[in-house]
Amino acid sequence: MSNKTLIYDSSRGFSRMIKRYYSCNMNIDVCANGKNFLYNKYTEYNLCFFIINDIDDFLNLKKIYFEIEHIIIATSRSIFKEKLMNMNLEDVLVLDLQENKRDLIKVINNKLSDSKLI
Repeated sequence: MSNKTLIYDSSRGFSRMIKRYYSCNMNIDVCANGKNFLYNKYTEYNLCFFIINDIDDFLNLKKIYFEIEHIIIATSRSIFKEKLMNMNLEDVLVLDLQENKRDLIKVINNKLSDSKLI
């Protein structure tokens, strides 16, 4: 298990799902508090699941975008999804949390497999 993964999820629901499905394949750390987020070093992670619930989360994403090689972003808010699509982020998967869990896991599996992370 050489993959070190960070989950930024202030609501904690998505992080529970990711830990349930992927904890056997990767070392997972969860950052559930935006204040703690500011003080950590993120270059040691090669994958990040980043959940955007509000503007503070969106601003925190901008702080680590260049520090982590693989980022999967998820949001249920259409305004943030639209902003992310307009930013043309390279090699970033943007998930819609309105989708059902089975479809989300399938898309995540494809991304992780293509990136050779699982």
